[in-house]
Amino acid sequence: MAGALEFCLADIGLLLPEDTDPKSKGVFRHEKRFYRLIFERGFVMHQVPALLRDVKRLPEYSLRWRTDASDEASVFLSLFMRFLRPDELGDFGCRMQRQRMVALFFRELERRDFVRMGELQLREPTEDGEPLPVNEFYERLRVGHEGEVLDGSIPEDVAHGSLRPTLRPYQVRAIRWMLDRETVPKVLPAQYARLGCLNVEGEEFYMNLDSFEVLAEVPGEIPIPPGGILADEMGMGKTVEMLGLMLLNRNRKRKFEEEVGPGVAVAVKELKCICIRSNVKDTITCQKCGQRQHKKCVLKNCEVEPSRYICPECWRSEALVESSTTIIVSPVSIKMQWASEIRKHIADSSFKIFIYEGVAESGWISPADLAKYDVVLTDYNVLQTEIYYTAVNSRTSRHGKRFLSPVSPLPLVRWWRVCLDEAQMVEGIHNQTTKMVKTLPAVHRWTVTGTPIEKSMDNLYGLVHFLDYSPYNDYQLWRQLNYQYQQGNPQPLLAVMSRIMWRTCKSAVLDQLGIPPQTEVLHKITMSTCRLFLPHEHAKCATAFREKAAYLGRNLSMARMTIQTLNLLMEPLRKLRQDCVIPSILHKSDQLTTKKLLTPNELREHLVLNNEMECKSALRTIVSSINGMAAVHVIRREYEQAAKLYKSALRWADDYQGTISVDSLLQIHALYNLIEVLEMNGFVGEEEAFRKQLRDYEERCAKLEWKYIETYSNIVKNVERELAPAAGKVFEISAKLDHKVDGNWWRDVIFSLDRNSARTAAFLLKLNIEVKNHSGMAEDIVGLRSMDYQLTTWLDEVKEQRNELVDAFDSIAYFRENLKPKHLWPAEVRGRIEALIRTAFLCHLDPELPDLPYDERQERPTCVLCKVKRTLNLYECMIFQKHFIEETNTTEGSWQMTVQEVIVRQIHACCRKERMEKATIEEGNLFLAYLEALKEEFKHYSKYWVEINYAAAAFDELNMCRSRLQVITMEDLDQAGGKKSIQQILDYEVHETFEDLQVQKVTAEREFVRLKGTLKYLQHLGSVAEIDVCPICQCQPEERYAVLQCGHHFCIVCAPQLVRIARSQGNNVTCGVCRHKQQIADLYFVTCDQILPAKQDINVRGNYSNKILKIVETVLKLKLDEPDVKIIIFSHWDPILFYLAQALDTNSVTYRLKSAKFYKHIEEFKDYTNGITCLLLPLKAGSKGLNLTEATHVFLVEPILNPGEELQAVGRVHRIGQTKPTFVHRFIVQNTIEETIHRTVQADRTGRWSSKDVTVEHLEQLFQLEEPEPIELFAE
Repeated sequence: MAGALEFCLADIGLLLPEDTDPKSKGVFRHEKRFYRLIFERGFVMHQVPALLRDVKRLPEYSLRWRTDASDEASVFLSLFMRFLRPDELGDFGCRMQRQRMVALFFRELERRDFVRMGELQLREPTEDGEPLPVNEFYERLRVGHEGEVLDGSIPEDVAHGSLRPTLRPYQVRAIRWMLDRETVPKVLPAQYARLGCLNVEGEEFYMNLDSFEVLAEVPGEIPIPPGGILADEMGMGKTVEMLGLMLLNRNRKRKFEEEVGPGVAVAVKELKCICIRSNVKDTITCQKCGQRQHKKCVLKNCEVEPSRYICPECWRSEALVESSTTIIVSPVSIKMQWASEIRKHIADSSFKIFIYEGVAESGWISPADLAKYDVVLTDYNVLQTEIYYTAVNSRTSRHGKRFLSPVSPLPLVRWWRVCLDEAQMVEGIHNQTTKMVKTLPAVHRWTVTGTPIEKSMDNLYGLVHFLDYSPYNDYQLWRQLNYQYQQGNPQPLLAVMSRIMWRTCKSAVLDQLGIPPQTEVLHKITMSTCRLFLPHEHAKCATAFREKAAYLGRNLSMARMTIQTLNLLMEPLRKLRQDCVIPSILHKSDQLTTKKLLTPNELREHLVLNNEMECKSALRTIVSSINGMAAVHVIRREYEQAAKLYKSALRWADDYQGTISVDSLLQIHALYNLIEVLEMNGFVGEEEAFRKQLRDYEERCAKLEWKYIETYSNIVKNVERELAPAAGKVFEISAKLDHKVDGNWWRDVIFSLDRNSARTAAFLLKLNIEVKNHSGMAEDIVGLRSMDYQLTTWLDEVKEQRNELVDAFDSIAYFRENLKPKHLWPAEVRGRIEALIRTAFLCHLDPELPDLPYDERQERPTCVLCKVKRTLNLYECMIFQKHFIEETNTTEGSWQMTVQEVIVRQIHACCRKERMEKATIEEGNLFLAYLEALKEEFKHYSKYWVEINYAAAAFDELNMCRSRLQVITMEDLDQAGGKKSIQQILDYEVHETFEDLQVQKVTAEREFVRLKGTLKYLQHLGSVAEIDVCPICQCQPEERYAVLQCGHHFCIVCAPQLVRIARSQGNNVTCGVCRHKQQIADLYFVTCDQILPAKQDINVRGNYSNKILKIVETVLKLKLDEPDVKIIIFSHWDPILFYLAQALDTNSVTYRLKSAKFYKHIEEFKDYTNGITCLLLPLKAGSKGLNLTEATHVFLVEPILNPGEELQAVGRVHRIGQTKPTFVHRFIVQNTIEETIHRTVQADRTGRWSSKDVTVEHLEQLFQLEEPEPIELFAE
């Protein structure tokens, strides 16, 4: 036999004595012996380790000793090679190792390589050297098939008697080509190289060019697998074509037949079923292993009880069941559609269908029963989990199982045909679904998809890999084909794919389809007035995108990005696109991924709230500037000017109260310093009046202080009230245990277990598993006594730490009981409170503390609050899975159970399982409740400390707010280490500081006026029930009108007159009513139909964005014209579909959303008797495979970046079977990124967006909006 032949290829080394110095030149070591390298031919010493590794990995090569008859004293380490047996043939993942071995020990005599020397040398470059557009690739493929001559055995008429539809000419051609692929064997020339070996004279060897295996004979021709890729454009009847193939080419061989007769008697064993039930009624015995199973578990899908039953586990050792069955794998959304289409198009009543939902869902069905059906339908979701029930992924256990593990029957049948619908699902060769479909034994393999190329030509590789189309399923070879294509030479790839791929485009056979025309309707939508006030959203998202683009590189293609990278890059774009449908706001984290969708009213309220906050900020800046200027006057001893400014600050506070008001701290600052300034300046006029004025100011200051502190005081009191019940719960449970929380109950359980060593071992085994699962760092528990000691120690520490915590909070009672203004503190605690606040500032409240050197921070005193916090943290580490960090006085970890609590709960579970005394179980219940009460109490204590700390910070703020600007000398600055506080300035900085404050005040005042005008405008939008007449012409505005900052408005006729006058006065508009002046740029416009109900036939109920309103209005108009109209609405995002569903619901429009009962909802939508108008589908899930010819309108809520996806969506209605004209509605918001996307994709003639050959730079250009046309009234 050829497998027994061996050849000595070369002598590698000469055996040396054992005492040889390993560092000697040319010496190497192999299996504990030393050798001198004697093999030359360009081989050097550092290559020896790689050679030894390669030989160890390759089964056909081996290293053995050899001696010569002429010199028996010399022992050589020689390399031997044998030919692999047929059952050993395979790559073994050692392609590179074999390549190296051939290069070292063989020489090439001749090469037959039709791929690299033939196909890859084909040249037909494109004119511009660019890759051939996808559409042209498809067209070249179709044209190539037109001249193809099929085998004479293929009939001209392929219309089967059981196939109801009349086949169109292009369908006839497709079915004939598919029949040819299945019934006429086709091969590729053999790929090999003829080799010679210097040490083996007279012998010739042959090398497989794909695997580099050395063979004894010329390898045979390479069969092209029977099957292929059916890639007709969507809506052209691929389902009918596949059904025609099934009917025309059935497997005529005998199906699996059960063996009849007594067979071999087996001993009946115990029950071992796929369920976990233990009853032995109504069972059946496996004829191979003797195990019994419940009939209702293993025969639920069996029509007749078999005479020879085999259990699921034993089926794995049986030969594959030969069948004539076609298994069709599709997305879950169209699986039931396949069943419907088969029943609709096949007239044969004996044609049987089985819907396989997976072994976990449907239960077991034997391979023999599956083989009795003509078609088995399943989906990719089922296969994704089914792989875990195959032999490759079966799990073994050290312990005997009491039940059978589920077994997938799918790999146990040799299917006549495997058909993957929407086959782009298996483009990734490493995902679980692809791995599972590859395990299905099949005679013919087919992939069906209307979009085989979604991103790039690499998408085809997954389909080639599934078909086992050798040698092109080698990715290295595929890369060469793809490289040629990308360099503008498509001919090699066309030659390869034309053998297995069939594609017909609608444009080529339009005259044969007979589909009514399709019309596009473009709805242009104006952005709402409020939406224009969302600040800088577009600029913010554009900046975020550019930052990511700069990191990735602008030349990176979308096709080369991972899903995660692409999602991160596209997030800013996605945010802007969603905002065009439903405006949103960012959460405080300011992350583009976290947002809240808003109705128009919510948007206006949000803008009003934001504007009020900005007004308050501007007002704060004004008053702060005034206070700072007053302080400069004090430094200059200009007390009267200082007093005037402080009084001015107070007038601002008097003028603005309510939502927009001056902060209490700013008012306290002004009052406190005003009193000081008045006292320094002395009284002017009557002393009594002066003293009364001071008392009034002091009283006002005291009220503000009390109001400021009262907020924190009330919060602390509320937390105290929440803490009391939690602490009471701890006391209550402790009282039920007679205040003896000592763990005696678990000792009763330990004593019970200790009497039985087997039970103890089982308990400790389970306990250690649970503990390790909870915390991998936990130590093993070796005995019950050590466990009892560990728990007792822990419990004592918990109780001790809790007592320390209570004492710690009691130690600051003097502070929390006196949360009131300083002048109301009792004399006996005043000093302690002041010391607490002072040390708290030095310890952790100082904002400059993080910037100080470590040594200086360590010198700061530790305050009482931090000591309480330390006690709190230590207690937290006792009851939660955390550990304490001494250096920072913080904890790390999680609020999960401690290991000790896990142990206690396992003991309690054992106690209940063993049915111990009721008193022990009840005490265990109380103990667990006690632990939960402690944890709940801790959370309240933690919140209590936080609020007390905030109160201390509030007192510190009060102290700080009284201080004003102070002048320091250079000597003072040197003593402070060159650092000055925010309240300190040098003498030469006084004048500059005053001027800066003046500028800051003027700027803030101007901004405050602008913001107030915007606020009035926004409030105007929400409050107008009827528009007032224009104060100039006394006419009521009908279309648009202008609103000034003061709130007055003018019609669109009179406003230009104001603007013309403004241009002559430095672009300052003067209100004709109140004489308020403002810039032209701050003139706002209102569209009347956005604040008042429009007079129209269609009344849309609800408060929604302009786009949602337009969509609902269009639906209502279509329903008015055609009551039975059916509309499919596509969107990229589920939240938008849910939001749209609410709007449809509000307007009494019936609809169906994608859900778990998706197929049922599809059927309800199709049925006219149900009166369902709209079907809302996410683009990814609903745009592929569905046949929805009952609908005549398709709504695209957003413009779609990938034209291929858009064609898929439109193809749900514009397809074979459609008898009515169809309409595609696009909804585009003007002057937004939607308009840019629509314009860019529609204008693309290169196919770049279809193939996703789009770079980061192309995406960045989408953020460039066209400037809107100028408003007429601003024109010269």
